[in-house]
Amino acid sequence: MAENEKELEIVEEESDFADEIKPAVAPEAAPENEPEEPEEKVDMYASEEEAAPAETSAEESNSGYYDDEHLVNIEKNRQDFYKHYSKFNKIKWIITAFSVLTIICGWLIPNAIDALKNISMIIAIACCGVGLVTLLVFNSIFKKKMGEHMNRYFREYYANTNAYVFPEEITDIQGSVDNKLDEAEFRECNLYKDVSKVGSRACYTFKKGEKVFKIADAAAQVIVGKAMGTAYVGKFLITSNNYEGSDILIYFKGNKRALPPTNLAGRKVFSDSKNIVIYGDKGTEKVITEKVREALGKFHTNKTFVDMAIAIRAGKTFYAMGYEDDLMVINLEKPFDPNPTKQFKEDLAKVLALAEVLK
Repeated sequence: MAENEKELEIVEEESDFADEIKPAVAPEAAPENEPEEPEEKVDMYASEEEAAPAETSAEESNSGYYDDEHLVNIEKNRQDFYKHYSKFNKIKWIITAFSVLTIICGWLIPNAIDALKNISMIIAIACCGVGLVTLLVFNSIFKKKMGEHMNRYFREYYANTNAYVFPEEITDIQGSVDNKLDEAEFRECNLYKDVSKVGSRACYTFKKGEKVFKIADAAAQVIVGKAMGTAYVGKFLITSNNYEGSDILIYFKGNKRALPPTNLAGRKVFSDSKNIVIYGDKGTEKVITEKVREALGKFHTNKTFVDMAIAIRAGKTFYAMGYEDDLMVINLEKPFDPNPTKQFKEDLAKVLALAEVLK
């Protein structure tokens, strides 16, 4: 993305990832149900101090350094991709200029020479055809070649990212950048209301001990008037649990860029503080044990790790880790900044530790 993927305009197929989703037709109105119980009023945003803690974060430590071979590889691969892109882009402009010049000359020159005036239209049409065919053929080759380079870069990017962020005890990693999260699995978290579109990429499954996890880059959109609005974007993780009971929602508040859960009607506030709110019915205290509270206390939102919503439902736990574009948008033109990836590595380790005590 060119800084982002969209600006380079070299992807043939339309991606279903959130920042490339086109406006969609509004879904049919849902059938009328009983009025929902209103949600309890809670400030869903942390103060600036809470959203950007004073302690040293991944963004501040080792700033600008590729202190791991996998981070080095990501930047090398980006440079290789951009070298190919720059080369083909220069050729594209040359071919475009040649095609336009051919068309112009095919029209002007025959009309300026008396001997050619009788066939000027034929020459003009021929030159126009040559110019357009040359341009179309090169554009087709350009898209195909750059698509291949981009796909390779994306595969290597996620391979190196996973190798860096996943702890050593992670096993049985399966998936690819092309694998997508099932939209039904996202909607199953029950965190966001009236989701119209779910985009995803890089969906992987892995094991930590006997526990199986699924993680993906995901984004959800809702209809806002005649356009689409983002309801969530970040790293979405699912795992199983032994919980039986009504839903529990844990939300780590973030700055004004945060996207809090929207499906809150009828939920009861179990506890609320400056940086975290927990929704749950009677019995929630049996789940939110001292060990769980200790694990929850290790999370801190900031400018990169914007917020996080955890949905504990019977049989499954969902972690919607909200991240800023500095992690979710893959750099193509600008040098790779390792700090957001370092932040994600820290956060993932904390999520996996929390999953252990949540059972």
